[in-house]
Amino acid sequence: MRVDGSLFEATHADGVLVSTPTGSTAYNLSEGGPLVQPGVDALVVTGMCSQEAMPPLLTPLDGEVAIRVSGPEYVTVSSDGANRQRVETPEVVTVTAADEPARVAGPDTDFFQALNKLE
Repeated sequence: MRVDGSLFEATHADGVLVSTPTGSTAYNLSEGGPLVQPGVDALVVTGMCSQEAMPPLLTPLDGEVAIRVSGPEYVTVSSDGANRQRVETPEVVTVTAADEPARVAGPDTDFFQALNKLE
C-alpha cells in the first residue's frame, strides 16, 4: 500500500479500509481504527486482519491511497458497502476523495452523544 507515492505498508491482509471521518465509526472502528470527528478533513486507512498490522493512518483528504491487490483470481472492491466491482488480480486500486462530497441526510446530532449509541 502506498500513500501519496510512498510505501506505507507491505503485508498480506484480508482487505484495506479507506474511510472518511463519517465512515470511521463503522467497519473501520471494528478493525481497530480510530474515531474521527466529522469536521476533520482526512482519509482513514486501516488494514483488515493483516499479517503484520500497522497502526491505522490518517492522511490528508487530498491524498491518494494506492493498494496493490493480488492473490486469488479476483477481488471485490466496494464503496459504501453497495457499489461493488469485481477486479481481476494483480491490480492496483487507487482511492481518492471525490471532488464533491456526498450529502448525508439525517438529524443534526452531537458527535459525542451519538457515540453513546455504541455502548
